[in-house]
Amino acid sequence: MRPARNNPYNWTVRRISPKLAWLVGATAIAACSSGWSPPDFALRDDGGNPWSLSQQRGKIVLLTFGFTHCRDTCPLTLAKLARLAGRLHSDSRHVEVAFVTVDPKRDTVAALHRFVARYQPLADGRIVGLTGAPAQIEKVEAAYHIWSQPMPHDIAHSAVIYLIDARGRIRGVRDDDDSEASLARLLEAMPSS
Repeated sequence: MRPARNNPYNWTVRRISPKLAWLVGATAIAACSSGWSPPDFALRDDGGNPWSLSQQRGKIVLLTFGFTHCRDTCPLTLAKLARLAGRLHSDSRHVEVAFVTVDPKRDTVAALHRFVARYQPLADGRIVGLTGAPAQIEKVEAAYHIWSQPMPHDIAHSAVIYLIDARGRIRGVRDDDDSEASLARLLEAMPSS
């Protein structure tokens, strides 16, 4: 019996598989080298100000993707990254968590500001929510190989965390399943300037 070509599951697996292969390859490259340059992008932060990745040099950036109406993965991932940013900042490392929305239609500047404000105390104020026009977000998702798909009451998406060092190099690509301790070890090994 042949699988149906129009089966949504088969379509989703065919779409995710190449991106998963890229993610595994990217992680292997990052582990064996001094990293690689991330694609630059410019969006609006949760204060309505312009924000670009290239202007974050001198900081460690934890780049992740999600949406403010998420009930599980996004809040848990953001809380974990916020605790790491707060802990490492107290060790005189400059760490910023950058949360890029995958739902730009609902995640306005104000919505992102309310969402990230819940985690600011954990991170010592080092979290920024990022949004833009749908075309801008799609471009960033494509550059970082992020998959997102609107569902009836949710948005399915990649739960990826890019670890970008203070020199602006990707030093690791992780996911939301990584423990806080394993992420901390990776971040502590990164150059801080």
